[in-house]
Amino acid sequence: MKYSKLTAANRGAIELLLRKQYTYSQIAKELGVHRSTICREVKNRSTPSGYFADIAQINRDKLKKNSKKRKRIEDNKLRNYIQDTLQLGWSPEQISGRMKYENNPNYVCHETVYRFIYSDEQFVSDKIYQYLRYGRKKRRKQNGRSVHKYKIPNRVSIHDRPSIVSKREEIGHWESDSVIYPHKKAVNTSNELFSGIVAFTKLNAKTAKNTADAVNRKLKDYVVKTITIDNGTEWFKHEEISKELGVDVYFCDPYSSWQRGANENVNMLLRRYLPKRTNIDNLTQEELDDIAFELNNRPRKRLGFRTPLEVYEESVYSLVNN
Repeated sequence: MKYSKLTAANRGAIELLLRKQYTYSQIAKELGVHRSTICREVKNRSTPSGYFADIAQINRDKLKKNSKKRKRIEDNKLRNYIQDTLQLGWSPEQISGRMKYENNPNYVCHETVYRFIYSDEQFVSDKIYQYLRYGRKKRRKQNGRSVHKYKIPNRVSIHDRPSIVSKREEIGHWESDSVIYPHKKAVNTSNELFSGIVAFTKLNAKTAKNTADAVNRKLKDYVVKTITIDNGTEWFKHEEISKELGVDVYFCDPYSSWQRGANENVNMLLRRYLPKRTNIDNLTQEELDDIAFELNNRPRKRLGFRTPLEVYEESVYSLVNN
């Protein structure tokens, strides 16, 4: 048996056979359709008094008349908006969600954006699809770090961290890490968990002093209550950070990067701008700030398609005025 669309004659037969107390399976066999076709038809088009073919047909015709064809994107302003935001690294879901959040009269769903990217002749020829975020590729097996022969003094475990941090219910809780590049250069990445706001600082060398100075300098103007980090050697001077910023610093378990999942995602986003093995010798702090600005002004689904910067500023305003 196969799934089929029912005709007016089929509906007349269904009404007659139901009156003769045929089962759904018996009716399906008589009409040469799948049993589920009969089940859906009777369930969706019956009235409180039973199933009537004429009423069922009227219901079907009304739904067909009111159904809409898939929306095509022909407005040049909307086309330009989609292209510009894609080039900023926004996903179709973020584009659609932001339009809905702003009550944009040209709102389209993310599936429409995807269809447009892959079917529109101009967009295909311009390879607009290259700006899509395809997601993380399957990682090759890594060798991992060698066993540490050092011990960072006075580490406080993530298991002693207040539970409210992982709930993301208030601003001020940060994660931080270092992304390594050639010639012993690195970028310190820091992200706030509630708003998702990010901050990047170039490190000319991944030393404990450079890292502590970078974090202190970059985060001094933000609301900071806690910082969660890994066990890399660059965090030897974590106590200086704690003292300078007046915050508590917590360490993840060894080889447990998932405990800083949001920060790992931020590192992945940074790699889209600065792929692995990129020479960042001539990279300026202003260029890094531009990358952070772009990410902080990108709508996030988790935030109801508001941007991290909007959520952070709203939270700070609420904190100051309460």
